[in-house]
Amino acid sequence: MKQTLAILLLASAGILCAQEFKLGSKVTDFNVQDLDGKSLSFAALRGPITVVTFVSVQCPVSNGYNQRMIALYKDYTPKNVKFIFVNANRTESAADVRDHAKSVGFVFPVYKDAGNVLADRFDAQVTPESYVIDSAGTIRYHGSIDDSQNEARIRTRGLRLALDALLAGKPVEITETKAFGCTIKRGRKST
Repeated sequence: MKQTLAILLLASAGILCAQEFKLGSKVTDFNVQDLDGKSLSFAALRGPITVVTFVSVQCPVSNGYNQRMIALYKDYTPKNVKFIFVNANRTESAADVRDHAKSVGFVFPVYKDAGNVLADRFDAQVTPESYVIDSAGTIRYHGSIDDSQNEARIRTRGLRLALDALLAGKPVEITETKAFGCTIKRGRKST
């Protein structure tokens, strides 16, 4: 009883979030907003393989991956992989995201996650953090883009390995890696 009460108090204070989309689970429809505030559904954005990556304007780790994210997009979009880049930080406005995307040369759209609803459903904690969803809508990979901020020290490219396996019709061998970066700046939840 005390544990249940504590969980309810934490949830009402906005401290606890419920992870709905876990590794191996199905992703149901969700909405994100384009930078003009138009709501778009996962059903409209998804492909046979879909990558959802949480990004940031201000995070130096996320920004250290800007060119790698562009390369991933350019390498895998022709293979019919769809990408949904999401900014869930309450401290970064749509205008900030638009200016940042233009200044760093993003060749893909970035969407906003109002109220951290999507970040909570995935339990995304940092930027960048990625999820790979297969054609059946199941999460097959969760974690980092690769294992080192310093490109010269990369040993494992987890996201690429997952995409290559799915494209080849094989199981993903490394299904989860530790995502690292800046924490997503969440807003307080109201009750």
